[in-house]
Amino acid sequence: MSARPDDPTGPARRDRAVRLTVAASVGAKTLSVICTLVQVPLALRCLGPEAFGVWVALAAGTVAVNFVDLGLGVGMQRAMADALGRNDPDRMRRAFCTGALALGGLALPLLVLGLPVAFFFNWADALKIHGAGLRADVGLAVAVTLVAAALALPLNAAPRLAAAAQCGWLQAIWIAAGSVVTLAATAWAAHAQWGLVAFVAATALVPTLQGLGATVHLWCRLGWAGHSADLLPRGARRILFNESFLFAAPQFGFAVVQAVPPLALAAAAGPGAAGAFNLLQRLFSPVTQGQIFWLTPVSAAWTEATARGDGVWVRRAWMRAWLVTASCGGALALLAFFSRELLGVWVGRDAADTAAALAWPAGAWAGLLAIWQLFVYFLTGIGRLRELAAWGTIATAIAVAAMFAAGRFGWGATGVLAAGGAALALGGLPSLTTAATRALRDGRGDAR
Repeated sequence: MSARPDDPTGPARRDRAVRLTVAASVGAKTLSVICTLVQVPLALRCLGPEAFGVWVALAAGTVAVNFVDLGLGVGMQRAMADALGRNDPDRMRRAFCTGALALGGLALPLLVLGLPVAFFFNWADALKIHGAGLRADVGLAVAVTLVAAALALPLNAAPRLAAAAQCGWLQAIWIAAGSVVTLAATAWAAHAQWGLVAFVAATALVPTLQGLGATVHLWCRLGWAGHSADLLPRGARRILFNESFLFAAPQFGFAVVQAVPPLALAAAAGPGAAGAFNLLQRLFSPVTQGQIFWLTPVSAAWTEATARGDGVWVRRAWMRAWLVTASCGGALALLAFFSRELLGVWVGRDAADTAAALAWPAGAWAGLLAIWQLFVYFLTGIGRLRELAAWGTIATAIAVAAMFAAGRFGWGATGVLAAGGAALALGGLPSLTTAATRALRDGRGDAR
């Protein structure tokens, strides 16, 4: 039975939560970009060009580690959102504790395997570092980065809890606070003339404090203060881990599909094509990020609405998500059309001319990924994980192979993107569309 429109657990509350989360996420992202723009020259002045490059590389590695969660983030988010839909706060709390503990378990092999590599691998020669002081410090800086990433892994449960509880706006506030604190730490480090290791420690540990603050805030807001950190029963844990591992393969495949084009383009047409594509990706990123800001809270709301049997809201939100995706497609087309002018103002005429030649293929690729992303979030939200795991993995593997094959056949940069896009679209979208249509027609999800 569908919830009444005036039901505090029904569609009106879901709609308000989505709008508030989207608005807060956009605000937090805007503040984060501003803080980054200010932070970069401060860090460069403090560290110098060579150490700055090392710091940037270590920061990128930390981001990559945080995405390696074997699908546990999605699995625990679905379990918590489903518990919310079934009015079972105890199971929701247990799902959070189970997921956070599992994420913490991933940190152990990271430290056991990573710390010896950090200390005994010759990072100075591998990164072609020349400064004597920097050569001596780089191993310890890598170790500090690993420790910070390991501490942050279990705290990655906080944004999943925020999404499941439809309090994404609260997580956005903590992200904004973390951006400000990171900027303050950078400014103090520049003022005090800290070295690389102290600088890395200060900036890498801020996300850990941010995650801890968000976790405590959510725990108190949900009324869990005073409750013990109990785990799910064995059967429920098995379901959570099974769903997580089902999602892990398409999650990894989609990440690879997003990362591979610059490599395939460089192999096919040289580094200039990869650089041009990267510029266009950065130009398109506000649009693609905007879609993710919308889909993240909606996906958790789809899980909760499915648990409540509110098929009307699921279908209405599906149509709205398509409108958002279509709007993103229109915005990408506008950016591609004006790419030469926009990039000329940003990076200069020569680089803009090179990138503009690839604007429409790159824009079409970004639009295809936006459609693909819509299906990923929707099928995950309603629990159609087997179809997503099967066809998502197959299609992304074929797309990667097609891009490199096109380069080998001499099809050029446009041919590489066209081959990858055709493979991704034909290899997965028909089956995923069928799965989504069947779920909407049946009015139910959870066909794991």
